[in-house]
Amino acid sequence: MGLYKIMNISDEQIKKIFELASMKQKMSLDEVSSKDISEALIAIERKIYSFSPEVKSEGMEKKKILIADDLELSIYQLSTLLKKIGIEPSVARTKEEAISELQKVHFDCVIIDLFLPDSADGFALIKTVVDKRINTNGNFSIVVISGTDDTSMTDACYAMGADFYIQKDQDWHSKLLKFLTSTFQSDNSTAFSKSVINNNIASYRIKKLNEVKVFEELKKSVNSGIYNGLNKVIFDLSDIVTFDVENAYIFAEIYKICAENNGKFILVNPSNSIQEAMEFAYLTDVIPFSPSVEDAVKLI
Repeated sequence: MGLYKIMNISDEQIKKIFELASMKQKMSLDEVSSKDISEALIAIERKIYSFSPEVKSEGMEKKKILIADDLELSIYQLSTLLKKIGIEPSVARTKEEAISELQKVHFDCVIIDLFLPDSADGFALIKTVVDKRINTNGNFSIVVISGTDDTSMTDACYAMGADFYIQKDQDWHSKLLKFLTSTFQSDNSTAFSKSVINNNIASYRIKKLNEVKVFEELKKSVNSGIYNGLNKVIFDLSDIVTFDVENAYIFAEIYKICAENNGKFILVNPSNSIQEAMEFAYLTDVIPFSPSVEDAVKLI
């Protein structure tokens, strides 16, 4: 029995395999042998390997990722990609298996195939994962992968709370790696933490704020959140005591990003030095203060 029969690969999936491998495709199952598919998989794997030198770094092996996918080919591709950057992923082949895994393990990222096996299951799982993140104040990422180019489905995933949507084109490996490495290697684990409140509020607990690198990562995170509908931003500054006046521009930039996207920006419990910096930059009448995150949420 050929590999394609064992894996129950459809004509459309055959086409996608050869497309991802940049190989000349054969048009029907009858013309495709297990050798053809093996060669295509090797070509795909080589593509995956070609990205690994740029992204492999210390600490990646500690990250926990769940793959929710019912197609063995996709599981193979994703597992191979993640292993090359030091991550040993967990795998769930059904919505129910994924929910069970989420109850047992705290994951840093959940990768969901939208068609699991159909979009109804995929959307249901996205909702479950988003709800878990909200209810537990979790800080994990949600990535949706699909072969469809239906923009309405893409928009629906983002509206539900997905952090990143990847269409399975020839560059999907690179897109996924760039997202994961920017998420895992941003050093925001020591500089700040982020939690999602409701469907449009992102709350940041800031632990370090006088470094350009931290400013850039904060802006990147806020921009990413804005793209996903989180246009109301809270900065909890309870851990920041001293602050350089020259760095007040970071608040002005975040305020501008939110305002341009019909959002709001609130500072929680700013120290005297932060308030002085805000006054120096003429921002005290622009950006509101709040004594707690709970009060800020009510204000928003």
